[in-house]
Amino acid sequence: MHRLARIILFSAASIVSSVSALAADLPARMEPVAPVAYEPAFSWTGFYVGGAVGWIGTNPKYTTGAVVLGAPFVVSSASSKNGLSYGLLSGYNYQMGQLVLGVEGDFTGWTVGKIRYTAVTGDFLTAHGKWGGSIRGRLGYAADRALLYVTGGAAFVSDDTSIPLTGISIGGDGTRWGWAVGGGLDYAITNNWYTGIEYRYSQYEAKTFVYPIPILNLGFLGFKQELSTNQVTARIGYKF
Repeated sequence: MHRLARIILFSAASIVSSVSALAADLPARMEPVAPVAYEPAFSWTGFYVGGAVGWIGTNPKYTTGAVVLGAPFVVSSASSKNGLSYGLLSGYNYQMGQLVLGVEGDFTGWTVGKIRYTAVTGDFLTAHGKWGGSIRGRLGYAADRALLYVTGGAAFVSDDTSIPLTGISIGGDGTRWGWAVGGGLDYAITNNWYTGIEYRYSQYEAKTFVYPIPILNLGFLGFKQELSTNQVTARIGYKF
């Protein structure tokens, strides 16, 4: 009987020892992995508003539709006026893969121009640009938060031509239409805020007017003015 009890105790001890050794060989319990926050890829799709400020240079050219003493009336360059532009913009982008299609409009204030000296009259003609803007399409390539694009469309400007020191102004507040092309780079600082830089060239329809003072008792001269601008602006905006 005692012998049987010893056998049972020995067997139980052996089983306990084997179970302990087996448990020691089992791998340690894995700690749960903390979930990783999902951050979707940035997209340029959406409406946006913003502002732009920069440099603009105008280049008006004058020719005449009349002949004085058998020779074309020559308008020669004297000095230039280039200056600051500032305004508002808004638009919409739609991204497909890395291709971005969009439309944008802007309204810009500026007061710059160029002075032309008229050799026959001894007067200066000054073209004053007061405000302008454009409605353009945009085609871009997105590299994550950087957007490289080209742009083009319709442009408009309001300007007048004056003769300094006489008080004579020609043109008034009429709007002239034309076209604009350019390109730029936008970069998204956050998911909503972006900044960028843009260059644009604009060409406007020619405008004709009559010089308001008779020339050498030969009558009035007709002028044609052609106007173009170069513009470089820094942009900042908010994308919804």
